Amino acid sequence: MDEKKNKEDGSYEFIKETIKKKPLDRKKMWKAAGVLAGAGAIFGLTAALVFAVVEPQISQAVENKKRTEQKVEIPTDEETEKKEEQQTDAGIDTEDISESEEGEQSGLSIDNYSEMYKEVLKKADKIKEAMVTVIGVKSDEDWFQTPYESQMSGVIVADNGQELYVLTQYGIVKNVDRIQVQFCDDTVVDARFLKSDTSTGLTILKISDSEIESDTRSKIGTAVLGNSYSAEQGEPVIAVGSPMEYKDSIGFGILTSVTNSVSKIDAEYGILTTDIVGSEKGSGVLLNTEGELIGVIAQSFALGDSKNMVTGLAISQIKELIETLSNNQSIVYMGVTGETITPQISEKKGIPKGVFVESVEVDSPAMQAGIQNADVITEVNGEKIESMKEYQQQLKACNSGDTIKVKAMRQATEGYVEVTFDVTLGAL
Repeated sequence: MDEKKNKEDGSYEFIKETIKKKPLDRKKMWKAAGVLAGAGAIFGLTAALVFAVVEPQISQAVENKKRTEQKVEIPTDEETEKKEEQQTDAGIDTEDISESEEGEQSGLSIDNYSEMYKEVLKKADKIKEAMVTVIGVKSDEDWFQTPYESQMSGVIVADNGQELYVLTQYGIVKNVDRIQVQFCDDTVVDARFLKSDTSTGLTILKISDSEIESDTRSKIGTAVLGNSYSAEQGEPVIAVGSPMEYKDSIGFGILTSVTNSVSKIDAEYGILTTDIVGSEKGSGVLLNTEGELIGVIAQSFALGDSKNMVTGLAISQIKELIETLSNNQSIVYMGVTGETITPQISEKKGIPKGVFVESVEVDSPAMQAGIQNADVITEVNGEKIESMKEYQQQLKACNSGDTIKVKAMRQATEGYVEVTFDVTLGAL
């Protein structure tokens, strides 16, 4: 009845229950705590290992960053000197350290090196008494109404007691109105053009003693002409004069080659090449360590890319030419530019031994006589010829106007045949 009444009233009555907490399981609790502690230990160990590996790299990176951020400081001269003084005061001698560690083995110290160059300079100082500056003056004037002047080195090569003879290059006196020479004491006097050689470009100037004051005369000297035939590759050499083009310059180096030569009209000249840096317009002389002149700087004879390296004509092969020019004598002229056919070349290429004619000057005595390019000269004036040197010697024994017999081998269809020429020598 009551139940029915409740349904009708829309109200219900549920059974009330009390939920009791489950008793605490200590065994499981300790187990869970053990698992958590183990996990923590593993994590800690892992972290420690990772840190041990990564930490040095991080430290190195930080240190590198610090180093990168530091400024570069170059000690000044004063700071360096102060440090050396402090080391000296403390009983540390930097020179003794370098000499003990290096000098004992090599036997060469900075002092030795310096003394060596001082000795070399002494040799160069001697030649300076004979060195001059040649000045070519043109009457044309520039914007400042100053006559045009050009300069080049020269050297006194002879003194006969009445005149001085100066060897220089023809380019400095070509088309000028006045020639002057400046001596080692800066005194300037007038000079006179004497004679030049077109093949080498060398020129001799003459200065009368009457033009030179006695005080200047006592200070100047004559160059000692050495023997370039004895010069060897690798030997020390000194360039004096204007090898770098500007006045009163000097260079040290070695001879890089002493066997090269250049063929010119009726002559062949030895070339001395060096490792001394120079100018294409450089001039002056080359000296050996005895202070003797062994070469005349002639940059026009430099080969290929060596124009910026000092090159000279070997003095031994131009001594006779210098004498001829100084005496104002004529240079015997035939007009052949040739090359020596050595036994090795003869055997290899089948060319007769002698002087191979590379070219014949137009309207020269050789051309007028019928000598042609590629002929091989084998005899001059009855003497056998096997080199350009022998060819030169035979020409020097003749005079201009002489008629000489020249034999040569000329290539024909069936090989070389002998041809003979009558050549009337000219003069330059």
